[in-house]
Amino acid sequence: MIQPLLAQLDAVRLGAHQRDLRRREQDALVRLGQTVVGDGGARGGRLAVLATEAAGLRGRLDALAAERRTTPAARRAELQRRREGLEQKLHELHLTAGRLAMAMPAVGGGGEVQAIREELASTASERERLHGETRRHLEEIWGRCRAWLAPRSPAIAGMALGWWIASRYTDAHLKEIMKSLGLSLKRGGSHLVSLPTDKLLIGHGLPLVAALVCAYLGHRVARWGYAVADAYRARSSNRLSGSPSSLA
Repeated sequence: MIQPLLAQLDAVRLGAHQRDLRRREQDALVRLGQTVVGDGGARGGRLAVLATEAAGLRGRLDALAAERRTTPAARRAELQRRREGLEQKLHELHLTAGRLAMAMPAVGGGGEVQAIREELASTASERERLHGETRRHLEEIWGRCRAWLAPRSPAIAGMALGWWIASRYTDAHLKEIMKSLGLSLKRGGSHLVSLPTDKLLIGHGLPLVAALVCAYLGHRVARWGYAVADAYRARSSNRLSGSPSSLA
């Protein structure tokens, strides 16, 4: 039973490591994007466009920084929000550039990202192996439980039914049962032990006795039913084996 728990704990630990690796991958892609857009003007295609956009965003950020130095304090909060929005756009642009660079092997410079992705793939594979191991252990445990419960299911069902019926009956007729047993409903009357203890014994003892009796009866009835079914199958098999068609 301890093995599935240990495997699940290892899977949780690897899941946290995966999240950290994804965060590190994003940071590495942003750094790669900053590098490739820095010399993107020397490249063509999409990277050159991203380099132009990045230069425009950096220029707007510099302009905001200069404006903030001469802006009254009442407007600085608005300028700060605009700055944060531009920084977010620049971050997303660098991330896009990094992903584009990884899709273009000729660009180069993606060794850090590739190493993180390889570690991420290894972690995902190990986590999947642990999940499979956990499922296998749980299936084994369930198989053992089912093998133990299957022959005892009639007795367990009879016990549950007997307990439920008897407990409902004793809850509804506790006073009548105590009177029929000659027990007093007052603290100063006749008791087996004391009034609370007598109520506890009757409220839980009688349902327990009924549950045990029903469990025994369920077990005996199930054994009788299995024996009858086996005998019927044996007679049917003997009749089929002795029929004219089979002899022919």
